[in-house]
Amino acid sequence: MTTTVTIGSNQSISANTTSGTSGSGPYVITFTSSVDSKVVVGDIYVISDEASHFSTHTYLVTVISGSDYTLKQVDDGGAGMGDMTPHGNFYTMNDETFEMEQAPGTFKRAFEDIGDFEEHVNLASPKYFGSSDDVIGQMHADSTFTDPRTYFDNSRSLSSVTLSAADGQRHGGTDGAGTSQVVIEPTANAGHNNAIIDINIDNFILEFVDINLDSLDSRDTNKAILFRGTNDDNVIRNNMIHDKGGNPGGTGPFMVHAVAAGASSDTLSILNNFIYNVIEGSNDNAAAILVNQWAGTVNIYNNTIYNIQGQGGSKVAIGIRAATPASSVANIKNNIVAGLVSAASNGERAYEHGAANAGNGTFTEAYNLSDDTSATAYDAAGTGSLIDQTLTDIDFESSAVANETQRDAVDLRIGDDSVCVGAGVDLGSTNGVNIDIAGTTRSGDWSIGAFHVAAASDTGSSAFLMFVT
Repeated sequence: MTTTVTIGSNQSISANTTSGTSGSGPYVITFTSSVDSKVVVGDIYVISDEASHFSTHTYLVTVISGSDYTLKQVDDGGAGMGDMTPHGNFYTMNDETFEMEQAPGTFKRAFEDIGDFEEHVNLASPKYFGSSDDVIGQMHADSTFTDPRTYFDNSRSLSSVTLSAADGQRHGGTDGAGTSQVVIEPTANAGHNNAIIDINIDNFILEFVDINLDSLDSRDTNKAILFRGTNDDNVIRNNMIHDKGGNPGGTGPFMVHAVAAGASSDTLSILNNFIYNVIEGSNDNAAAILVNQWAGTVNIYNNTIYNIQGQGGSKVAIGIRAATPASSVANIKNNIVAGLVSAASNGERAYEHGAANAGNGTFTEAYNLSDDTSATAYDAAGTGSLIDQTLTDIDFESSAVANETQRDAVDLRIGDDSVCVGAGVDLGSTNGVNIDIAGTTRSGDWSIGAFHVAAASDTGSSAFLMFVT
């Protein structure tokens, strides 16, 4: 069973009084006044019954059909009264007429922040969903999420856990404010070598979230997403991860990092992400995707990586590094890596076989792009790959990074004239690999990178269409 629960700071979306009920656990409820349109499936309806039963009852919204709201009781406030309809059982005293009236309730997000959601995922007997459900934590842009670190370290017997931005509040490939699209922008330390989203569970998905590290330049946070080791069937897709600068401490900024091997049968998928503006400030390496310790399979498809800067004479800048253990298999296709900066000899490493080029694991490359900043030894390789491309060739909408104040100007969507258009390979639809970072389904010849632009041959001739009558 799939259960959706909402995550957001709005804890008073709409106050409403029930007017009727039908059904039995869950209940189909109508209200005396219109419910705010911000109320969605996965929110909760909380009704306080101070006058009669002295308890607070909580219901999960499972279906919305016109003015009918299907509510499932998930908590009786410890009253031990069992499952009760919210209409006709709970009352409040009217101070003017001294009569009992139907008690009103308030619609709220189920969880106020990501940490609250993770704590519930960790419960042996969760209240809001079944213990073996596929659970979707749907994030809403009521305000910017500032959780410095959320550690998913136990999902009990849940089938899967997904952390996703709500439809209509997804980034579309450009960064923005947290009241219009879902943004995680912490302002406090995660703890060095921890991550903003720290994962140590199987069957986990993170999608369509803008992770902005711009407020962490003076903080010890050096990782956005971290795989701790129990990570089979983890999918990181359609996210924006960007703007980490400064000196975080003893280890440089690694945006997507695996620190444990996992099992040889385990699989990670890193798909359709933008990772950019990762700038080490004091003598350390910097990396976008660093999963060389992973012993299983990792599929790194359709990502766009830009402006990764190591700092120091022997320090390197890494786009993608994978496949050190002998059992490891790294499939790397349709990626863009550009804008690498390193003072080290051969330090600009767009695509690096993880075992210092010893070749222990399987490192399969095809249809990738590296630009003219990459050291030759680490250029894109394999069938269909493009090397030594310029920013003009790639044709980003904007690549301005001359100084700190311009970092927000970066827009890694590609234009119609990009060499990436139609230059990729069709990778099917497993794990949503065919959905680009803006939520568009790829068609025809695939573009290289996270953003898809249909080739002219796929869209037909606009000149011909102008003369159709």
